[in-house]
Amino acid sequence: MNAARQQFQNPFRVLSPEEMVAEDVCDLFVEPFTDFGKITLPGHAMLNGPRGSGKSMIFRYLLPDCQKLQIGTSYSELPFFAFLVSIKNAGPTTNLTEFRRLSEHADIVFNEHVLTVFIASKVFRYMQQLDFAISPQSVRDSIEYFNTVFSRHLALCGKRCSAPPSKNQASPSTVFGHIADICEDIFAEFIQFTKRIATDRLPRYDGALCGYTDFLFPVLAGLRELHFLPDRPLYILIDDADYLSLTQTIILNSWISSRTHTTVSFKVSTQLLYKTSATISGLPIQSPHDYQEISIADIHTSRYKRYRQRIEQIVRKRLDRWSKDMGLCQDLSPIDFFPDDVDQERRIKEIAGSIRHRFESSGRGSRVSDDVTRYSRPEFIRSLGGPSKSTSTYSYAGFAQLVHVSSGLVRYFLESASQMFADEQSRLQGKDITSIRPTIQNEVVRNQANQLMFEHFDHVDSGVDPEQSVGLRDSVTIDSTHRDMQRLRNLIMGLGGLFFLKLVSSDAERRVFSVALSGHPTPYIIRTFELGVQFGYFHRSSIGNKDGTGRTRLYVLTRRIAPFFSLDPSSFAGYLWVTSEFAAQLIQDPHAVLRKLKSSGSLAELEVDQLSLFDDEE
Repeated sequence: MNAARQQFQNPFRVLSPEEMVAEDVCDLFVEPFTDFGKITLPGHAMLNGPRGSGKSMIFRYLLPDCQKLQIGTSYSELPFFAFLVSIKNAGPTTNLTEFRRLSEHADIVFNEHVLTVFIASKVFRYMQQLDFAISPQSVRDSIEYFNTVFSRHLALCGKRCSAPPSKNQASPSTVFGHIADICEDIFAEFIQFTKRIATDRLPRYDGALCGYTDFLFPVLAGLRELHFLPDRPLYILIDDADYLSLTQTIILNSWISSRTHTTVSFKVSTQLLYKTSATISGLPIQSPHDYQEISIADIHTSRYKRYRQRIEQIVRKRLDRWSKDMGLCQDLSPIDFFPDDVDQERRIKEIAGSIRHRFESSGRGSRVSDDVTRYSRPEFIRSLGGPSKSTSTYSYAGFAQLVHVSSGLVRYFLESASQMFADEQSRLQGKDITSIRPTIQNEVVRNQANQLMFEHFDHVDSGVDPEQSVGLRDSVTIDSTHRDMQRLRNLIMGLGGLFFLKLVSSDAERRVFSVALSGHPTPYIIRTFELGVQFGYFHRSSIGNKDGTGRTRLYVLTRRIAPFFSLDPSSFAGYLWVTSEFAAQLIQDPHAVLRKLKSSGSLAELEVDQLSLFDDEE
């Protein structure tokens, strides 16, 4: 079996975008939102979203090899030229303990130097890998760039460097590789200096000191003079910028605040934990004045139809690619590939028919279709909880439900689908796969919900750094990591149980998956919800205050754990107003709150409003 067929033997396998070749990226990429083109325009941008929302795939698609293939042109004719700088895996935050000791000794200068050189090394190492044509002119241009731009500005920063390869040995690749080596050596030299700090009070640093305005910007701008590169904006794609230190974040913000975006634009991705908006001057960067802000999670979470269409395109592309690579003659529809539980859907349709029949005499909505959507599935789930107490037998199968359960994050859908495919493949033992059985779909989704509430929670509990867990600055003292996570677990257990009680009640609005905080929530309450946002248990949004005086926080529980609480994953039509007092009770003792609500029958007293924010739901 060839490499391509091995790679796509499981069509839903989640690959790191950095590991994918340009052909695969272009073949599988689906634009994440309708105004995606805005991110390709000159100007700084912040791309915010939790892990799995597709930020890295977007950045990979913006790189020159993909753009060249997608547009069908040469490098010199591209509308922009992008470079990827990943912070998470091998970023400039090495030796943070030693870096903290620099706080009394030119902290800003040293951190800007290491960030500058790190980015430069990634830029030129990537340039080395590109397939630039070798010609006398490209060799002359590369060597001239080295001598008149790179070497000159590096010398102004205090570093002399060795000569480039001779003309008869040079190519754009060898020249850029030589530059990358120099930058990596400077970076390594400084890292060694930080290590010596641990044994010497303040060793003398005699190396180069590079900054943005005196080195990185002019060196990058000079690339536009090369005939084999476009005289167009250069984009520096900073992936996982949350992993920068506080000082480095302030430095990056200062670069963003500079008026260089028409030549060099920074596109920065974060996992909602960007440490600060402050700059070296003390003034914050602001959107849209300094940069454009794009929240992928908000787009996908609040626009179900748009998100479903994107998932359908992604799945269809992967199935088509898999079918082709495996030499199969199949036209596989995503909806047919992930079929519903036929018996369950038949019973729900029977309930829907009964609701239609009774609408004239006991309907609650303005239209019969409203009542069918609002009550048919909750009524079915409630019927499972009768004498047999079998709500756990509800089947989370079918493409529409799987899209809902993925909770607006593409990676979650693909990870589940990948496991389902592997299980089906194991069952069929080499036979062609035309669909995933509903029993397998349901089993995988339920297992992953349990993992999220048990194994994943325990892993987070044991590994989170309480000082970096939430980007809030309040007066609350974090007693311990375990206590923080226990509060979050209690909150989720309380809300999940509350949403289930609502779902199986006789209330007018039962489909609830969100809470809006009324009044003035305490920092303690906000911290607990924000910790949930950080670890993917909540999506954060906002909603208008009840009195119309502004907006308040809205937190949407991830539907990935719907199977854990036997909830309807499409329950996205309403939200509960929750006071700080009530939220505090859930955090302290969720089981006591749920017992009281169940025994008193006071669920109807909990105020529920409709979510016009999610009006494009099925």
